[in-house]
Amino acid sequence: MTQEQGFADLCRAEAAQVARLVELLQQEQQVMIAGQVHLLEDLADSKSKVLDELAMHSQSRARLMKSLGLSDSDTVYIWLADKPEERQAWLALEDLIHRAQGINQLNGSFIEQQLGQVEESLAVLRQAAAATLSYDRGGQQPQPVGGRRFLGSA
Repeated sequence: MTQEQGFADLCRAEAAQVARLVELLQQEQQVMIAGQVHLLEDLADSKSKVLDELAMHSQSRARLMKSLGLSDSDTVYIWLADKPEERQAWLALEDLIHRAQGINQLNGSFIEQQLGQVEESLAVLRQAAAATLSYDRGGQQPQPVGGRRFLGSA
């Protein structure tokens, strides 16, 4: 097997792992949308395994690329110019990586949105709890736990 064939094979193997990651990210998204957070732990375990395998494939490809003198995207594309099979494998890998990154960013945004809603809910609950505090012996409503001093003021 030539180094070129090895490159294409490594790209295909890595692409298979990235495709599996894309599937898991899509499942994660559906689970979050459906509010089935109890399923996230199993998905996280599966993602971790796929990411470990993906790292091994990526390292193997990176070693081969280094031995070929392919150190940046310009040299990779120049090298791929007359190698259609290798170029196709590389472009498929790149496409899947971009897809995984996009889904991951969308999932991150969804998580940020959910966290914001949780923080708002906690603030409302804290205010409600503070409003229900009883009065002290002097007829004053006690202050909620926590200071009124702003950070940086003394």
